[in-house]
Order: sequence, then C-alpha cells, then structure tokens
Amino acid sequence: MKTTIDNFIFGNFISVKKELVIKMIAVFAVVNVLVILPDLFYIFGEQSILQEAVNERYVFWYQPVLGWFTGIFAYIGFTKNMTFLFFLFLYGISLVCLWRNYKRPLFAIIVWFLHFMFVNSTYLFSYGADYFVSFMLFVNILICAGYLFNEESRKPLYSYVIRFLQLHLCLVYFFAGIGKAIGTDWLDGNAIWMVINTYTSSTVVEGSIGLVSYPVIFKILAWGTVALELFYPILMYMKKTRKVTLVLVIMLHAGIGIFMQFYTFAVVMILLNLIAFGHYFNWKSILSKEEEMPNLQLETGVA
Repeated sequence: MKTTIDNFIFGNFISVKKELVIKMIAVFAVVNVLVILPDLFYIFGEQSILQEAVNERYVFWYQPVLGWFTGIFAYIGFTKNMTFLFFLFLYGISLVCLWRNYKRPLFAIIVWFLHFMFVNSTYLFSYGADYFVSFMLFVNILICAGYLFNEESRKPLYSYVIRFLQLHLCLVYFFAGIGKAIGTDWLDGNAIWMVINTYTSSTVVEGSIGLVSYPVIFKILAWGTVALELFYPILMYMKKTRKVTLVLVIMLHAGIGIFMQFYTFAVVMILLNLIAFGHYFNWKSILSKEEEMPNLQLETGVA
C-alpha cells in the first residue's frame, strides 16, 4: 500500500514540461495586470475608491497589505502612488526573471507575496479568481523550488506538485458540485437562465432569446454542470473518460468567460486544468522528456 501511494505521488510520469508551465504562469500574470492597468490607481492609489482604513477592517493583522509599506517608504519621501509603482515594478521584474530562469525560487516567492499583498489590499474588491491566481503562484513556488536541487531530485518534487494540484482541483470541483446539488436553482435549470440574464452582454442575450422556447436546454446544461463537477475526481482518473472530461471542463470555463464575463477566473481555471491534466492530450511537443518508470501507477493507468 505504501509503495502504491509513493508511486502515485512521487512516481515519474509524463507531464507538461516544467519550463512551459512556469512561462505560462508568468505570461498570465503579466496579462492579468495589463488588462486592469488603466484602473490600478483607482484601486491602489492615493485617491483610491476603497480607503485603506476600511479595507483593513476585513483583513487579519498578519496578512500583508500595501499599507504596511506606505508609512515606511514615506520616510524616504515616497508617496503612496510611488510606493505602489515600486512594488508593481518589482512584480514585473520578478516575472521577467521567472521567464528568463534567473533565481527562479527567489522570484517565485516575491511574485506570490506581492500578488497576495495586492489581493489583501483590495479585499472588498477581490473575488474567487484572485485567490485562484494566488494559489497558482503558490504552486509555481513549489515548481521553482526544484531548481534548488539537481536534476534527479527535481523529478519527484515536480511529480508531487502535479499530484498536489490534481487532488486540489478534485476537491474544488467536487465541493462546488455538492454546493450546486443541495440547492434548487441548478436542479431546475434556473441558474443558467439567471446567468444569461444577469451577467451576459446584451449581444449574447439577444442571440439566445430563441432558447426560451426550449427550457429543457437550460436544465440539461445545469444538470451537466453539476454532474461534471461532482464526478470530476472519478472521470479525470478513468482512461476512457479523462480526455473528454478535460475538454468539457475547458468548455465550461470558456462558457463562464463568454456568458458571465469572468475572464480572469475562466482563464486561470483553464490554465490550472491544463497544467494538472494537459498531458492527457498527449501533445509530445509540450510533454516532459523524462522516461516513464515501470511502477504500479503506470500499470494501473492512474497517471
């Protein structure tokens, strides 16, 4: 039993290349900032919509916020805007260092800490996507930690990180499915109709008006979403269903991006799924070239 568990967690299985994963995360983090760049000073600047004193009432004392540093930097003549620009510049430089493979373990920690600080500094504006980005950057720390060791030691660590991410996603989707299943809106299809009418742009709504005559479509989509999330942990580890499940999950989050306009959430969840299970597509150009070890994990088709 212990051997089976060890092989499952630390076994050397084919996965998406570490280098590609780190660069995908770095690119996403850059784009995520650029998208909201015009609004950043309304969020973090001196004339920000949300005042520090109000925000910090909802944040635990030990959670880092930008306010920790504005007072310190004021002693050297930095305004709040200048302090924010300094950390934003440091965030960008750290992402470049990740891309260039320069002291990756150090800069992975800096990137995660700064993003975590920015999220805490806008607690009342943040939502699930921001915390999933923080989680992805934490996973990136674990991946980059492998560069502290030799090549042989990196393999089991990277395998552990991928399994950790896979199991985390299994828990996330399973409990998301549980939450939907114990309610009524997802079982009668109203949730899908509410999403279209509440979050969707007028152009998409006008194009879907004809679906009103076929309410069964909304029920099928709602039931399918609940079933996909509930059985995600099982379907992802069955050879016959893993590929189609991954495609359906990507379609689900693409739909969230299109219909709910939660673009950051949609992209980060697609990215996490591709990092964890993208090797199921068997794209040889993006897979690690490490040879598979003949262990129980591979014989039983778990990898």
